[in-house]
Amino acid sequence: MGRRKPRVFFKNIPIDFPTERQSNMPIDLPIELQSNIFDRLCAKDQSKAMCVSHSWRDFILYSILPKDESQQSSVSLFPIKCLDLKLQQLFHWCSRVMCCRVGPNKLIDSCNGLLLFYHNYGRAQNLTHGVYHYYVMNHVTKQCVAVSKPNGQISRAYSYATLVYDPTKSRFFQIVNFQGHRHVNVFSSKNGIWTTQTLILPKYIIASSWTKKSVYFNGSLYRLSRSGHLVKIKVDIQENVLEQTEAITLPQDCLSFNCQWELSVKGNKLLFVMSKGLNFVVYELVECVSSGVTSCSWCTSHRIQDDGSKWYYLNKLFKLLSFHPYDDVAFFKGYNHLFYYIFIGNNTITDLQQVPSCEILYDYFEFCGIPLVECYSPFACRLNEEVINLSIIYFLIIYLFYLLS
Repeated sequence: MGRRKPRVFFKNIPIDFPTERQSNMPIDLPIELQSNIFDRLCAKDQSKAMCVSHSWRDFILYSILPKDESQQSSVSLFPIKCLDLKLQQLFHWCSRVMCCRVGPNKLIDSCNGLLLFYHNYGRAQNLTHGVYHYYVMNHVTKQCVAVSKPNGQISRAYSYATLVYDPTKSRFFQIVNFQGHRHVNVFSSKNGIWTTQTLILPKYIIASSWTKKSVYFNGSLYRLSRSGHLVKIKVDIQENVLEQTEAITLPQDCLSFNCQWELSVKGNKLLFVMSKGLNFVVYELVECVSSGVTSCSWCTSHRIQDDGSKWYYLNKLFKLLSFHPYDDVAFFKGYNHLFYYIFIGNNTITDLQQVPSCEILYDYFEFCGIPLVECYSPFACRLNEEVINLSIIYFLIIYLFYLLS
């Protein structure tokens, strides 16, 4: 028995393809049936359907998708083992999609499975080579969106940008571009536009050096300042501009000379890592709300004090690159670009080894070192310059009749 050809069946069914105006309206079918059809689409086609128009996007997000979907976990960690192979596959796909070669040195940030790049090398269709864009990518769902830089940003005068995305809360992402320490430009994939926020902070914090690394945690961005503060920035615009930012004082010990810092997130915990001399300490941020006032304190999660010279040697001669809390591994850079990692268990150093020589591994820890994860939930993005794609609607209609047959 030969393979059935859907087009033969369609010849007997009159189909009135929608006009451009009608294309903005969802297909008039029972919600249960539409949900069943949508579930059978692959992740890439689900994301495409949500980008047809605002009405389609809202209808799918709030009607077709189950209401409890946002509570389901769709993120898994990259395993430390075979990380070199995973990285090669990841950046090979990114290079192929953007039609230019990219490596870890071009990766700006990663947040819950999404990757953020910024460059002018892209040669993909509809992109002008030589024009700077932010690229947001999900290698699992095979999605890539190019976002033009905000007005007023000098292309080469790139300072720092980061990504905000939590698939358990929303399918939409945000790009936060820091214009110095006084203003941030925020791109929202929900409306496809850039907005500007003002950071109200003491002058000595603004004038200090900030690390070019941040973490997203519970609706806020956290970034370290060498003034001895953890700067908390609420991503969504607040009615009171004074509530947009907050400076949290770091533990007193971290202000000493030659002290190395790191910031990471583990589940519902925000961790601050301090490494100096014979000490390696991991602090957990504790926030308490009383009578509408939030107070912050630090609780010691790990404290390692090495009586020998092993830890002192690492802290004095090596650079702390990153801390992966889920694996309890700290990565250091030493002479000849050698990388060492330390397994931490029961507050003791259980192993100290050299990372096998591998260019992509070395570059990854040198330039980003962010714990990478995979996200199986497609993101949604609506850009102002997008053109409504009627072919997507035709595809859904044809697919509908194919399923009903």
